[in-house]
Amino acid sequence: MKRRICALLLALSLVGSYCPTTVFATGYPVFDVSNWLSAIDRLYQMYDMVNNTITQIENQYKQIQHSLEVAKSIDWDNIRFDGDFDIRNDIKDANRRVNKLLTQARNIKQAMTTPSINCGNVKYSIADLCGATSSDMWESRKNMLTAIQDYKYYMTNTMKSAVNDVVEGLNDEQQKAIWRKYGISPQNYVFVQQAHTSVLNGAANIMANVAEESHNARLEERLLRTSAIIKAATETKDSEGNVTQASMLEAIMYLFQNLDEGIGELQQTMFETSSVAASAAIAEDAQKQAEANETAEQAEIQSNLNSTVSSRFMKSN
Repeated sequence: MKRRICALLLALSLVGSYCPTTVFATGYPVFDVSNWLSAIDRLYQMYDMVNNTITQIENQYKQIQHSLEVAKSIDWDNIRFDGDFDIRNDIKDANRRVNKLLTQARNIKQAMTTPSINCGNVKYSIADLCGATSSDMWESRKNMLTAIQDYKYYMTNTMKSAVNDVVEGLNDEQQKAIWRKYGISPQNYVFVQQAHTSVLNGAANIMANVAEESHNARLEERLLRTSAIIKAATETKDSEGNVTQASMLEAIMYLFQNLDEGIGELQQTMFETSSVAASAAIAEDAQKQAEANETAEQAEIQSNLNSTVSSRFMKSN
């Protein structure tokens, strides 16, 4: 429980750092929808670029794998080798490395598409957070905002006492500052911020593993390039005069560089988008609060009106 309270206090200490300032109108913050649409579009495009890079790497290795399979079918027993060198061993080693690299590329893709980020009663994947699990990203049920909302809903049913402990530790001025800036109760503010922090931490852990896998694959790719059979292939052309693995290996080298950079940019874009999503969740709560206040005010006015009419009616009798 102490750890949870510390996490909540940390989230609360970052008032305003995660959520962009919103414009007030009709009693609650008006959320910048265009900013949100731009943010999720950037995140979706960044994820799509990383995913496409992985697919390109897979396709390149499949082509190399095919060439190695063809090489394995050659009758090497009738070919003499200088010294102890046996190209059959080199083919086996190159094939093993290609298989390993294919597995690593698939591991990266699987890590980003497997729902493993706990958002309360629902689990999300990196692809989910990026809105990439639907044919139309605008219609995707899951994205960064829904993840925060799902986790917030879970917290309201399981962590009320911990949140109340945090809120009770705030003085009147701090609580009033939250009301003035966001138009919601300190309790709701803490719920949103903790949900945001938890979702972001879960995503960061997965992206750290993805980055490590990409780095290891890049190192393995460098070893593959030292293979004698690969070196021989890079110096030849096929029967139609087209370059073979030479261009493939160069392309893969740049693809891995792009993948490393893309993963880093995707993580940064996720952080930025999560800030906008937290702001959207706060604005949504503020609107609900304003509508509830207006309903309560109208009910009170109607009650006073009914009371006044009733009093006059009684006097007239």
